[in-house]
Amino acid sequence: MKRSPLPGVLAAPIAPVLAALVAYRVCHPPRPKRTKRPAEFGLTARDLPVPAPVPGRTLDAWLFEGDPARVVVVGHGIGLDKSRSLLHARFLHQAGYTVVLFDFRNHGRSFTDRGLTKFSERFADDLIAVVRHVQAMPEHAGAGFGLYGFSMSSFAVLHALGRLSGIDAVVCDSGPAPDPDRTIRNLLRSGMVPVPEPVRAAPARAVFDAVFRPLAAASTSTPPNWPPAPATPGYATVPMLFLVGDQDAVVGVDEVRGLAEPYPLAEVVVVPGAGHMRPIAVDPGHYSTTVLEFLGKAMGQVG
Repeated sequence: MKRSPLPGVLAAPIAPVLAALVAYRVCHPPRPKRTKRPAEFGLTARDLPVPAPVPGRTLDAWLFEGDPARVVVVGHGIGLDKSRSLLHARFLHQAGYTVVLFDFRNHGRSFTDRGLTKFSERFADDLIAVVRHVQAMPEHAGAGFGLYGFSMSSFAVLHALGRLSGIDAVVCDSGPAPDPDRTIRNLLRSGMVPVPEPVRAAPARAVFDAVFRPLAAASTSTPPNWPPAPATPGYATVPMLFLVGDQDAVVGVDEVRGLAEPYPLAEVVVVPGAGHMRPIAVDPGHYSTTVLEFLGKAMGQVG
């Protein structure tokens, strides 16, 4: 039986409003009411408040003490928080690294930023603030640093690399892509950005999509000269590992390979059967071994 188009026709006038609300929530997501704790992963965290790039505001971080000369700073995906990276923190810490997890602005327990645009830059600023704060701690003076990002935070990692010194390695999981606007469209198509029920039917859905895409793109605001040129300081000299699932519907294998190819010290590992941000779930042992072997070569022996 053919479905009546009437619901989609009636919902079309409200589609732009709902699209604007959903686009706003991409970089201003609801904060999770329940989060995992380090103790659930056999970890003991030291709370680390970090002065944010915005005066008077704070980024919330956990520090897991290991080798003070080898530090890995780990981000998280959009709409998540630092507790969602505890599985990665566990294998890194078990290998001896000092690990820092932190919440980006508008996520977890970090500060609220009600701005509307340039969140690619703002999230990179958060990462830079955390790295520089830890680099300034006496116990980590002169330490080697690795940056580790997932999906949204992989964009921040690559963007921030050119503005940081003392970085020895970069690990990016499920991103980034050469065309961030396409990533936004894929988030919508994959269902990772939920479309409100009233506007899922045509023609309201077409109106919703047409309004959502440019507003979400304006919210993230692709940095100028993206992706960074290999000639930019840091990008030709820092080893990079890109992990991507062959079932990733948000950032595909070809996109990751296309972005990584110009960087002389970049390698891409494709994880069979893995979707977006799921490579570690498919084979945790092989995943952790791959990352640790890469970090060991790039950062030297863990003390």
